[in-house]
Amino acid sequence: MEKILDTDLQHYRFLSALELLPGGKQAVLVCSMADMEQNNYRSDLHLLDVATGKTKALTTRGDARSFAPYGSQSVIFPAIREEGDRQKIAQGDLLTVFYQIPFDGGEAKEAFRLPLAGASAHKIGEDRYLITAVHDNARPDFASMKGEAREKAWQQYQEEKDYQVCDEAPFWANGRGFTNKKRNRLWLYDAKKKKLTPVTEPMFETRAWAVSPCGKQLAYAGALVDGKLNMYSGIYVYDIETGDTRQLFAPDRYSSVYAMTYLGDQIIFCAEEHGPDWMRFGGTNLYSVDPASGQVKMEVPVAESQDFGGNPGSDCRYGGGIKMKAVGDALYYVSNYAHDSAINVWRPGQPAQRLTGEDCSVDFFDLRDGTALTVGFAGNDLQEVYKLDLESGRQKKLTKYNAAALKNKYVATPEPVSFVNKEGNTIEGWVLKPMDYDPAKKWPAALDIHGGPRATFGTCFFHQMQTMASDGCFVMFCNPTGSGGRGDAFADISGRYGTIDYEDLMQFVDVVLEKYPAIDPKRLGVLGGSYGGFMCNWIIGHNQRFAAAASQRSIASWITLFGTCDIGLSFDLREVQATPFTDMYKMWDQSPMKFANRAKTPTLFINSTEDYRCWMPEGISMFTALQLNNVPTRMCIFKGENHELSRSGKPRHRVRRLREIRQWLYHYIME
Repeated sequence: MEKILDTDLQHYRFLSALELLPGGKQAVLVCSMADMEQNNYRSDLHLLDVATGKTKALTTRGDARSFAPYGSQSVIFPAIREEGDRQKIAQGDLLTVFYQIPFDGGEAKEAFRLPLAGASAHKIGEDRYLITAVHDNARPDFASMKGEAREKAWQQYQEEKDYQVCDEAPFWANGRGFTNKKRNRLWLYDAKKKKLTPVTEPMFETRAWAVSPCGKQLAYAGALVDGKLNMYSGIYVYDIETGDTRQLFAPDRYSSVYAMTYLGDQIIFCAEEHGPDWMRFGGTNLYSVDPASGQVKMEVPVAESQDFGGNPGSDCRYGGGIKMKAVGDALYYVSNYAHDSAINVWRPGQPAQRLTGEDCSVDFFDLRDGTALTVGFAGNDLQEVYKLDLESGRQKKLTKYNAAALKNKYVATPEPVSFVNKEGNTIEGWVLKPMDYDPAKKWPAALDIHGGPRATFGTCFFHQMQTMASDGCFVMFCNPTGSGGRGDAFADISGRYGTIDYEDLMQFVDVVLEKYPAIDPKRLGVLGGSYGGFMCNWIIGHNQRFAAAASQRSIASWITLFGTCDIGLSFDLREVQATPFTDMYKMWDQSPMKFANRAKTPTLFINSTEDYRCWMPEGISMFTALQLNNVPTRMCIFKGENHELSRSGKPRHRVRRLREIRQWLYHYIME
């Protein structure tokens, strides 16, 4: 068997945007691969034959990340391919060109172009598309200017690019950069008439949408945002024929509305429900709203036992797909159950039922004309497409996208380890044994801590962990109190970070050491990102049982994070149950920085310059505190990356990150 290497990342295929075509006999999806030479990802459209599982590439240039049906035998996708179009954009034009590619082969041809930047199209009727794009309210309307006036305005705009003026809070968002005056907006495009019509207002932030079965109504969720972010979403209905808009309910109660659909004449949406002070803890449930009366009703209390739309952690995904869809009288949706994810089915008046089993964690799916397909992980495999039997819930693998990538490679099988904590809850965990494991020898081990904290680990293939197992290191990971997939009661550690969650992690290490006596307790490392980075910072300030730590995109102080990160006004307020103005001492007591002067563990800190979720000062603060106490430290800052570095960062950056972590930890835990 061969080792799994950092660079094997370039051989994995990441699947997304699966969509069945009318008749259910074919599907289109996006297949992406890391390109180490160009340091980016190549994404192309593939056509899948459902009967045979055979696929063929429709595009080959690596620039097709989304698509929409165009007629019955072709699709369209957005791209900028011509040098002339690139020059127009460089000179101030807003432009997205949509190309048509037929299923039977041939070159892509231009279908239409829109005066919008980075637009995506979604077919909602004959020759009719819903267009989504970001609208920049601070950008002058150069299209309305001519000649010398336009040239002067463009030059002035270019000069202003060295400055970022902000008058909103927050003014940035992870993965989107500076968002001041920028809004996700909706338009309708009639391809036959070549007419583009705005649906939402320029300052309205759109978060989800759905089209009625009759095709005459468009429901959308969001809020008019001007100044401080409105974290709530209202729901509105737009009459496609008349252009009239009605508000069903105001943006003052429900948040996290990112999926909507029509089920019959009712609108189903996912949401978190909060009180006016935002401090009520709770996960995502499914609600209905009557378009006629605006009455809202909770339909499925998903958050009582699972997490809507969630998946167990993996660093081998790139893009997503359908998480919720109504078919006939039933609603199908994906949710996370502790350590896996499944499709559930719900019909009004009946309890929701889990449809798929534990043999495969479903990332996303599509159903059409009696055919159901899923994309997910099973066993030790990477992502593949599966055909789902709607009666039995069984899934059959259709594709072999990643068969060659893992052939003859050592893939460690996660071995379950669980225990009951002091609150009486079973804590699930797993261990990966090192390659060439010999129980007569002593081995190093690393504790990997997930983010969230309402995230989960499971048995999905995890490249980072597998490389460490291939290198001869035990890898241990678990879902402590605060993790997702088990309902609100288990997930709620608001106001008590660093207590029961910390105790669970330490007890898990004790249980693993007892079960695997071949692990050398003096050669333990710990690593984690986001909440996992918070916990690394907390651990090194509370014990010295680990020989080394790797803290990534971490949290040092809830006080500083509150005013700087993109979710400080929402997530941080709810999780800590305080603000600097209501109880600064409570925030400080839950901050790793308070205990940083006790730390003696050699620690690597990894941050990214455009991570606006766990902002660079957090890692820098901990790094500086340890430096002052002469603790061995190293800091690696990735330029141009954000909070998603480990999952969708540039390929060479991801490889460098893995090497930084392993070289640092191995220096202290390997013989």
